[in-house]
Parts: sequence; C-alpha cells; structure tokens
Amino acid sequence: MDIHTFLSNLVIQIPDYVPTTKDKKQIEFEGVGKFILSKLNSSEFKATSITPDYLSKVIDKINLCVNHEVPIHLTVPFGAVKTSSLPTAPGIDWGEVFNIALLREYLSPIAKMYKQGVVLTYVSVSVFEQKMNYYSQSDIDLYDEEFEQLIKYYQSYLPKNFRLNFARLTDQLTKDKMLQMIDKKILELDRNWMNNSEEIRNAKIIRAKRNCCITQNDEGYDKKILQSIFVHDAFCSECWTLDVAPWDKKNMITLAFRYSDGWAIHVRSTRASTVNFWSGMGAIIEKGSKLIPTILSTTQYQSLKENTKSEKVDLFGKEFKNLSQIQIIYD
Repeated sequence: MDIHTFLSNLVIQIPDYVPTTKDKKQIEFEGVGKFILSKLNSSEFKATSITPDYLSKVIDKINLCVNHEVPIHLTVPFGAVKTSSLPTAPGIDWGEVFNIALLREYLSPIAKMYKQGVVLTYVSVSVFEQKMNYYSQSDIDLYDEEFEQLIKYYQSYLPKNFRLNFARLTDQLTKDKMLQMIDKKILELDRNWMNNSEEIRNAKIIRAKRNCCITQNDEGYDKKILQSIFVHDAFCSECWTLDVAPWDKKNMITLAFRYSDGWAIHVRSTRASTVNFWSGMGAIIEKGSKLIPTILSTTQYQSLKENTKSEKVDLFGKEFKNLSQIQIIYD
C-alpha cells in the first residue's frame, strides 16, 4: 500500500467495531459499566497500568455516567504549542492527526455498545506557554488555530455516538486571574526551591531546558530556566482554580501520554509512541511491507533523520502546511 492511501484510510475510514461473543456476554452478565472499563483498560492502547487510586476514580466515574445515562466523557489536556526544535514548528503536523485517529479507535467500542456514546474533548492549556516556555504568542495562536481546524476536519469521520470537541482553558477561566494566582505560587516555590533534593532540582532543570524556547546565549538564561520550573510546578499545583481542573470534573476521565501517575489513564500517543503529540513530530516507520505511525521526540528525530525522507501527501487543505508532506523512516 502506498503512503497516500495508507494515510487516507487512517483518517477517513470510520472504525466500525464488531463486538465479540465475550463482549456480549460481559455486558449481559456483568453490565455495560464493566465492558466500558475493560475497553478503557485495554493493553492494546495503554502505555502502562492505571494506578490503583486513579483506577478507583475511573470506576466511580463510569458508574456515575451509566447511572445518569449520559455519555462517557474523556478529556485530553495538552500543550499547547509545537516544540520549537522540531522542523514542523510552530504548526501542527501528523502527530496530531495520528493521535486523534488512535483515540477514535480506542473509544469506538464504547461508542458502539453504550447507548449514550462517548465524548472526547481536547483541552488546550496554552494560557501558560508564553510565561513558562517563552514561546511567542503568535506561535501559540497558530498552533491553537490549526489544532481547532483539525478537530473540525475530523467531524466528518466519527463513528455514530461519538462526539469530538476542542476546548480552551480560557473558555472557563479568566487568563489574567489565573496568571495572578500563578505569580503568587511562584513566590512560594522560589522560597522553597533549595528544600528540594539535588536530584529533583537537576531533573526539573533538565526538563525546563528541553522545553524552553531559549538558548544559553540569551540574557538571564539561568534565571529564566528557574522561572520556567516555577511556572510549570505552579500550573501543576492547580493553584489557579478553586474548583477541580476543567478536564477532571466529576463525570470526566482524563487521558495522558506522559507523567500521568494518579491523575490520568496513561495511553499511547500512537501505537508506536508515548511522546506527547505537541512535543513531537509525526512520522511513518516503514518496516518491510508494514507502515507504522509514530511520534518522534526531538532527540529521536535527530538520531533518525539520516534514515528518513520526505514524501508529499495530498489529503488536507492548504491551511495545514505541515500535512502536505510526511517523514518516512526506513527501518
């Protein structure tokens, strides 16, 4: 199969899940809630096991939705800007396309067998990117706009009983107020910075250096790296809201690809990757006659780029510059 046909089928073909005899018996004898849990817990799509505390929450959330006869609502908080060291930055690329296609497949059995269906909402948290990782607002806005357009494109290729949404953190919370709360938390984190072990401090510094859109030649580099760490940790503390996070409401189950312990189901971003789609670049691995979608981190791309070539693709409109071609990795 040629690359264009493969990608066209991946995006346009709507999954039509066929229940097994085991599925039907499970629903009949154990209830649809157990069936839903078994599909969310599928090792085919998960990267690691659900932590016991979050598994308990997932079960409660499933039962709540089933008892109230409402859709199972999954959320994906993300990025939200393409890592600047990637050749596709600042726009979306095939990583975003692959991720939506995979989660559509992951959730299609539930949409097929649960009368109330499924809602999948991608939640952009881009309100903090400029302050945390020093991206330009124009790059953040471009990524945000392209991702929203991609969600709209996929609306024509969803199974019955499957809703796909795009939301922004700022739809529910005021940016200025959130940043005020972040600034207050930063003062506390700054005061307590040296109370962290050297190992923890170094790990945080490495992560910030990897994510920030600055170089060592920039004025005040070390201070900016610390600022990035504090903004990141302040955001993760959820100090910016009195309520639960907008992706973790009572009826919502969260999906994540990295650092998911205790707050999300750790799923793959593609079948061959767990790299965040906004932190990586989508590519195809050509392994014999098999074509495998993946998402490469910057480090992975740098190590593999000598074994890649770019191939043109005519599937999306001109508004998606990075989707007019794709990198093929020869295994």
